[in-house]
Amino acid sequence: MENAAESTVQQPSARPGWGGRRSGSGRRPRDVEKWIAARGLKPATAAEILERADERAIWYRLLHSADDSIVLRAVQYLTDRRDGRAAQQINVTSLGVTVSADDVAKAQAIVRELVAPSAALPAHEAEQPCV
Repeated sequence: MENAAESTVQQPSARPGWGGRRSGSGRRPRDVEKWIAARGLKPATAAEILERADERAIWYRLLHSADDSIVLRAVQYLTDRRDGRAAQQINVTSLGVTVSADDVAKAQAIVRELVAPSAALPAHEAEQPCV
């Protein structure tokens, strides 16, 4: 009778090369561009697809779907397109960066110094690039 340590040891395979991952095995990746060209087709653009579709009917169907998650995603998409996406907030404290009011005031002073000389120049000199 075998003990537990002996039973966990795997025996060598009777057929080497069976099982496991081997180079060159599996389905070949399909090159979509070659597949389309071989059939004499040209890739359709979004504009070509949408010119044949009734977009109002599609949006109506999405907005009146029985699945609330579909309705929510459609409304979010349309709202983002109309209003623009909301600005993403960045948490600088997670990056270990601390900025004090004095640092902000110093940065503003530097910006004012850099901008002030170009504001004092006449308009035709300020527009010419430096070489």
